[in-house]
Amino acid sequence: MQGVNAQQENDAAIVDKDSLAARIAAFDWAATSLGPMEEWPQSLTTVVNLMLPSPVAMVLLWGEEGIMIYNDAYAIFAGGRDSRLLGSPVREGWGEVADFNDNVMKVGLAGGTLSYKDHQLTLYRDGSPERVWMNLDYSPVIGENGRPAGVIAIVTETTDAHHAKTSLEQSEGKFRFLDDLAQAVAGISDADEILAITTRMTADHLDISNCAYADMDADENGFTIRGDWAAPGSPSIVGRYVLSDFGTLAVQELGAGRPLIVNNNLEELLPEEAKTFRDIGIAATICMPLIKDGRLTALMAIHDKAPRIWSRYELGIIRDVTERSWAHVQRVGAEQQLRDREAHNRQILDSAIDYAIIATDLHGRVERWNAGATAILGWTEQDMLGEQIDRFFTPEDRAGKLPQEERDEALAHGRSRSRRWHVRKSGERFWASGEKTPLLDSSGTPIGLVKVLRDQTEEHIAQEALRTSEAQLTRAQAAGGVGLFSIDIVTGAVMATPEFSRIFGLSETGSIPATLIESLVIPGDEEIISDDESRRNGTAELDVEYRIRRADTGEERIIARKGEYERDEAGAPVRLVGAVQDVTDKRLTQSALQRSEARFTALAQSMPIQVWTARVDGYLDWFNARVYAYSGLNPGDLDGERWTRIVHPEDLPFAFEQWLSALATGTTYEVEMRLLEAGGEYRWHLARALPLLNADGEIASWVGTNTDIHAQKLAEAANARDRDRLWTMSRDLMLVCDFKGVITAVNPSAERLLGWSEEDMIGVNLADFTHPDDLASVVGEVAKLRTSVPTLAFESRYREKVGGYRLMAWTAVPDAGRIHAVGRDITEQRAVEEALRQSQKMEAVGQLTGGIAHDFNNLLQGITGSLDLLKIRIDQGRTDGMERFLTGAMSSANRAAALTHRLLAFSRRQPLDPRPVRANPLLSSMEDMLRRTLGERIEMEFVLDSALWLTRCDPNQLESAILNLAINARDAMPDGGKLVIETCNADLDSPQASEQREVEPGEYICICVTDTGTGMTKDTIAKAFEPFFTTKPIGQGTGLGLSMIYGFTRQSEGYVRIHSEMGEGSTIKLFLPRYRGERVEEETPASSGSAPSSEVGETVLVIEDEPVVRGLIVEVLGDLGYHAIEATDGPSGLAVLQSKQRIDLLITDIGLPGLNGRQVTDAARLSRPDLKVLFMTGYAENASLASGFLEEGMAMITKPFAIDVLATKIREIIEDY
Repeated sequence: MQGVNAQQENDAAIVDKDSLAARIAAFDWAATSLGPMEEWPQSLTTVVNLMLPSPVAMVLLWGEEGIMIYNDAYAIFAGGRDSRLLGSPVREGWGEVADFNDNVMKVGLAGGTLSYKDHQLTLYRDGSPERVWMNLDYSPVIGENGRPAGVIAIVTETTDAHHAKTSLEQSEGKFRFLDDLAQAVAGISDADEILAITTRMTADHLDISNCAYADMDADENGFTIRGDWAAPGSPSIVGRYVLSDFGTLAVQELGAGRPLIVNNNLEELLPEEAKTFRDIGIAATICMPLIKDGRLTALMAIHDKAPRIWSRYELGIIRDVTERSWAHVQRVGAEQQLRDREAHNRQILDSAIDYAIIATDLHGRVERWNAGATAILGWTEQDMLGEQIDRFFTPEDRAGKLPQEERDEALAHGRSRSRRWHVRKSGERFWASGEKTPLLDSSGTPIGLVKVLRDQTEEHIAQEALRTSEAQLTRAQAAGGVGLFSIDIVTGAVMATPEFSRIFGLSETGSIPATLIESLVIPGDEEIISDDESRRNGTAELDVEYRIRRADTGEERIIARKGEYERDEAGAPVRLVGAVQDVTDKRLTQSALQRSEARFTALAQSMPIQVWTARVDGYLDWFNARVYAYSGLNPGDLDGERWTRIVHPEDLPFAFEQWLSALATGTTYEVEMRLLEAGGEYRWHLARALPLLNADGEIASWVGTNTDIHAQKLAEAANARDRDRLWTMSRDLMLVCDFKGVITAVNPSAERLLGWSEEDMIGVNLADFTHPDDLASVVGEVAKLRTSVPTLAFESRYREKVGGYRLMAWTAVPDAGRIHAVGRDITEQRAVEEALRQSQKMEAVGQLTGGIAHDFNNLLQGITGSLDLLKIRIDQGRTDGMERFLTGAMSSANRAAALTHRLLAFSRRQPLDPRPVRANPLLSSMEDMLRRTLGERIEMEFVLDSALWLTRCDPNQLESAILNLAINARDAMPDGGKLVIETCNADLDSPQASEQREVEPGEYICICVTDTGTGMTKDTIAKAFEPFFTTKPIGQGTGLGLSMIYGFTRQSEGYVRIHSEMGEGSTIKLFLPRYRGERVEEETPASSGSAPSSEVGETVLVIEDEPVVRGLIVEVLGDLGYHAIEATDGPSGLAVLQSKQRIDLLITDIGLPGLNGRQVTDAARLSRPDLKVLFMTGYAENASLASGFLEEGMAMITKPFAIDVLATKIREIIEDY
């Protein structure tokens, strides 16, 4: 330890002999496991030298024992322990935290670190336990061998900061607790309840076993615990105790007004004193004395069943709670005394029940309100405290400020009196006399007013009430039609009310002679009424009805009279008093009701079905004779719920449940059930009941019938058997499924037709048996069925169990959430039909071929004959007349081209150039040409709809179709006539479209051509669209005109219809679909001129397998100045396109060997995306598929074509695309 010694020597002048450096140098380290300082390893010396001057408390724990070496700051932290710590093993030096330090040594010597923030340990630095808070950081110190040899700790005590923080938190918590406690006991007037709440909340807040409050006896030794709360598991300590039993310390401290604080009574008290605490389950306690007027008055204590170091916070809480508890107890006592005095005074005031005694302040606000005030005015004292006294004055008195005048008079003159109307709480007015006087304090100054009020309503309004009562009675009698009377037995005078006189038609009121009344009685009823004799002897009937004739009109009325005798003390009649009422209308109504009931009974008894009635509560109270005849029971045997005895046991639960439901809802009762007849047989009946409503729309009763439906049920059962037999025996497939397609039932034919058993199909979805290509259409059909649209004819293929498919024709209907379907196997039928169609097709092809051959032979004859003559003339060296033969050849060739166009149009193979078309302008532009074609003998009229929709078609083909129709119309009118061309819009819905084959619902434009010609027969109309069919003489028609029109309209997604009768003319309608796209401007035809030539260097690739055609095109290209490259098929042409050769335009036939023209184009555009293409076609199968065949930079030309047309097309594509 030369380093430490050297450091000491260097600092000898300034190092205190008590410093740790001096103490370390003087310490006998040889007695420890570290050995003499001079043998200490360098690592230990270095750390000690670094640690000693540090102002931060640091301690080095060296070796397995943790020998302690520390600096001066740590010595201050260690306190009284410092003298014993240096050089000691840490586990022994701080024995109270040995386990903690053992963990530190294990972790540190293993190379680990530890860090604690605000860590709390209980240390005995000065001999007594002390809770200390510290920040501790432990790190290993590496020894000479490179392994941890010790642990260095940096210690920062945070006890003061922790206490400050805790004190703040405790202070806030204390205030919150005391505030909560104050709110909890606020308003409580019972001392024991306050103490119970206080002890419970205090114990909960401090987490202790017990809290108690005690009153001291006068001798300041005995005390009684009256408020106590004990935690679960701790005994209650309520009872009487002697303070001296708890020891001298308790007597001394509490008697001196100091709290008794015991952390552990076994350690701090004598055994016999500790036993007193232990006997009541207390190990630690704070007992707070309450000294009042120099004597020990009360105690409040907190206890714990385990030793506990009490904190300043807990001491402060019990001190404040003790004071507050005493204050609350005193407050409750004082309040009780005040309440007692108030109760005494209240008893005096409330005993004056006939008087309202009310005290107010000088501003008229109520401060006292006795029971008499409540009885008279209706408001309770709680209602009126703080309210203005004028609350029970009338509105008119308040408006006149009489309450203020009354108050001012009392203050000015010492008294004010009043008699006026007042208002009770109920709003009722009452008459009262009152007196108001000032309320004076001890100095005679007014501090309020007292009003005494007495209800004198009865005395004040007795006469008025009587008059009012009589008026009300009179009105009630008039409203109810009741007249009152009183007959004096002695005088026979009748004192009658006005209503009495009105009933009898008398003008007299007041006193009426009894004989006058008796004279109005109809003969025959005289004995019913009273007379003088019967009244005198008291034998007159008191409750009677009799007839009278009104004195004024003579009208017969029925009078009901009820009376009673007033007798004297001897029991003799003095007066007969009572009431009369005209009951004529009531009796008539009752009579009508009786007649109605009689008619109903007669009708119900005469009906051939069972009839019954029930009360509104469902009690069956009447049955007609047929019910008893059927059941063999006696009247009354079926009343109430006893009707259930004849219902079949299996039907009864449902029938009874439905009856209860009908009663509850007021709906019609309708149930089929079997009823037992007298012979013991059950027969089916339909029980039906309706509610009968009274005038207010409420159910008054029920009437029901039982109709015998036994025969119907037997027929239904027979029908069900027949249906089941049909289900089983049918050769067609029958099934039931839900709207999701799950099969719920299937008949045996499924196994015969498809091979699937019932078990195979039940619970399986239709989709599992449907051909994949048909699945979408099946789903669509099920969707229509879900909307209640039945399936009348639908075909789809279903899988056989062996793997094949059968074609089924279905009929299906929806019903109650299910689909009932019948499928017929038409597989063989369709095969036969297909064979027939093939045969007919071959026959038609034969006819078509013959017609084509005939016409083409004629045309070829014209071409070959003209060419032969040209050859002869050339061989002869003659040039005259050659133009005539060339013209003939060209005419025949053009006619052949037209023939092929018509054939293609009929077969829907003609390449079309569809575009948006406005039909009206197109027809108008044809007017001159059509008039020249028709001639002067035929009148032509246009009827064009100005709002005509757009359509989309090939305008050239549309012109050709209109021209053909006009020519046909002209030929049908050899003697002249009229041709009308009309346009309109047509909206065809589903029913209209379904009436005609091939027609789709939707919006169309219609072009109608009508002539007044010879007309057509039905056979002619049927064949009109067949190719080569014509009614014209040989040589005047090809028979392809209408065929071409038919093909054009169908290819344009439209259709054509003919309406004609012989001798009445014909109407042909073209329907073309509406186009909803944008309008286009009409194209202006380009003026004809010389064929456009090429630009310098432009190259065209020509792919054509026909040598003559290819050579012709190459020749034309050369004449036009283009560089032409030839290819004979698709692959050779594609090879050129995939080279680096410049290609400005590709001209290719669509039908090529190897690769067709479109395939070549698609492959070439992979490397040449901007390649421009002109397709040629003679039989344009691919081009006719859809208008989408041609993409950007593509065009098409149809063979045969003119040279100038080809040249123009080439130039347009190169320049415009």
